[in-house]
Amino acid sequence: MRHSLLAVALVASAGCTDVGLYAIGAGGAGGPDRAEVEANVCTPVASGAAFPVKVLFAVEGGAGVDVMLREEIVSGLTNTSTQFTNPGISFALLTHRAVANGLLGRYTADQTELSTAFARYNAFNQVGPMSHRAALLLARSILSGDMQTGCRGQVARTRYYVVLVMRSEDTSCNNTVFNAGIDPQCDAFAQAGDFARCGECELGKVTEQLRQLAVRFNAGEVTVQPVVIRSASDDLLRFQANAIARAGGTELVETAVGGVTMRLSTLNYGSLQRALKLKRFIAMNANVRVRNGEQLVDSDGDGLPDQDENSLGTDPTLIDSDADGIGDGVEVRMGLRPQPGNVDTIRGCNATLDTDGDRLNDCEERVLGTDACITDTDGDSAPDLVEFLGGSNPLIPEDLNDDDRDGLPNISELEAHTDPTSADIEFQQDRGYGYAIRDADPTPDGRACYDINAYNLSVMETLQRPSPNDSGRTVLRGTNELHLYFQVGRENDPRGTGVGRVRIETVRFTAPATRRPRGVIRLESEDFENGL
Repeated sequence: MRHSLLAVALVASAGCTDVGLYAIGAGGAGGPDRAEVEANVCTPVASGAAFPVKVLFAVEGGAGVDVMLREEIVSGLTNTSTQFTNPGISFALLTHRAVANGLLGRYTADQTELSTAFARYNAFNQVGPMSHRAALLLARSILSGDMQTGCRGQVARTRYYVVLVMRSEDTSCNNTVFNAGIDPQCDAFAQAGDFARCGECELGKVTEQLRQLAVRFNAGEVTVQPVVIRSASDDLLRFQANAIARAGGTELVETAVGGVTMRLSTLNYGSLQRALKLKRFIAMNANVRVRNGEQLVDSDGDGLPDQDENSLGTDPTLIDSDADGIGDGVEVRMGLRPQPGNVDTIRGCNATLDTDGDRLNDCEERVLGTDACITDTDGDSAPDLVEFLGGSNPLIPEDLNDDDRDGLPNISELEAHTDPTSADIEFQQDRGYGYAIRDADPTPDGRACYDINAYNLSVMETLQRPSPNDSGRTVLRGTNELHLYFQVGRENDPRGTGVGRVRIETVRFTAPATRRPRGVIRLESEDFENGL
């Protein structure tokens, strides 16, 4: 029910800061009950499942496409869909003539489904005038539906790529009975008898509307790539395709009939390529709560200190004392009853799922009001779990708020692992987490890297407890889980959703002075897992 990896959503923030002043004790920086981490971490490769590519083939079909060309197109579609091992790429298919037909109106990587759709293309024998406009309108509907129903964080990292295969010139302006609703500005050209200008105008505008979906639904990118299959006389077709390319953010691609397979296979199906940079680095000890300038041990990491659990009659070694799928801390925060025997049923969710991998299961997110599809619901760079355990509000951006008016914004209190609801200035100076971050040499492929020092990380003596993943193993007394979040995003995108990397490091502390590992914990980039 609880996973160890988190995907991290991102906002702009000053990540390179030092928090607090610290004394050097006999046991090292801050003494034996304070850990320190040094790490060299690089931004992840913008590819794979974290950066999906969704390709929609919009292919001219019908009676005007001869058998040889159909075979070449099917071969090109098949080759393209099978050549990728990237788990983040999927395909959809529509064909068009007078109207458009969604042969596969949702994205899939399943080769059986794709093969069936390609076979259906061969059977598409519609007659009538050609309307590439109809294909672009149906593409807009398919993309819009995917963006609205998809997880918000993933949509923001998705590249939507529409490949429009064109053999015949568009005649929408000549046949308005098939294409009602042509833009009035474009229709004015048709009324004057200039059907070529009307077609260029309308195809450009419909393509622009398709691309604007990225802005409307905060998607990563939408591009439209026209591919013209050359014929003897195709000047008007090129004219129209160039208008689509300009509006679609691409350049026109042309090919002969015999080169369709190769040309489709060599288009740019890469992930959304935008430079990623560090937005914030946060360390959190899941087993230490801070309240009113005092540290309290939370053995099971459920958000309730052990002393509170003893008072409430819940088990300080179990995240979910009543076994109803909702953690004790979540229940207390939201006014439910966590004591054994009080089972709270949350309809419409599955407590065994953690869709966004943030260690709050989908039912807990339903209770808290957070989004189960994104790790940082309010987009303030602090994951929902960090905000929940840290005592801030995961539904309201905390990067500017200072609820306790102690001069440290709530987001900085989360970084320092202090209490955002009490003016604990002296505690901040003694116990606040510190960070030193500087640029390091980039990777050979140009990804940004950073040398990071996180220090003064408090550890406490926890109780021995059963493993929360039902493995039957025992978590030893004194075990602390340090969560280290390396959050990256696109530059100049303060509320954008990117992808992060995480490391969960175990540190044992037993009073009065035993800490394992004793010295500074040193980590390399490969020690951090990519979030999803």
